[in-house]
Amino acid sequence: MELVVAPIEVLRLRLTDAFEGWASRAPARSCALSGGSTALMFLGALANAQVDWSRISLFWVDERAVSPDDPDSNFGMASRVLLAALGRQAPRAFRMPAEHFDLGEAAVQYDRILARELRGGPLDLAILGVGEDGHICSLFPGHRALMAEGRVVAIDDAPKPPPRRLSLTLAYLKQTRQIWVVVIGPRKRDVLQAAILRTGLGTPLDLLLSQAKDVTVFTDQSVRQA
Repeated sequence: MELVVAPIEVLRLRLTDAFEGWASRAPARSCALSGGSTALMFLGALANAQVDWSRISLFWVDERAVSPDDPDSNFGMASRVLLAALGRQAPRAFRMPAEHFDLGEAAVQYDRILARELRGGPLDLAILGVGEDGHICSLFPGHRALMAEGRVVAIDDAPKPPPRRLSLTLAYLKQTRQIWVVVIGPRKRDVLQAAILRTGLGTPLDLLLSQAKDVTVFTDQSVRQA
């Protein structure tokens, strides 16, 4: 695990630089995005990146069961902050159809999209936020969805509203070639510190940092490394 600690404005620049470097290293790349309050920071950083967006395909790590034009939609936020800013240069974007009444069928649909577009392989990059309880995507501490197999899981009883969501599974997410975790704000420091020192209680963040292949944490909080 790599740790990048800096003030927020410096983190924006570091994320922009890192994304430009990542995008330049292969003829085609796949990137999955998360939502939430942290997304406003990294989506703005990506919008400033000087890259060939025609070579990049965007996916989502989770979505709330709302329409894409709803203020709570993760895709909707990315559309406003990133895709609209890029205009004609915007990349292909494959949103999760979480507004589907049958979330199980929606999970199957997105699983098929991932399998087709990635040819059965893993994502190249996932950019994640973290909740104060250590949840990532829509995978919450102690929830049965943490044990789901396959690529996508339907959730109808999330402990945080709205309860109905789609999420990539931890099993699939930890295969991702590179994961960037963006942790902003003092209220998330303790759960991050516990995950880094492995003194936590098995939160999704703990599991990700201990099991994923290549993780970089970008944070504005001063934390100790193991």
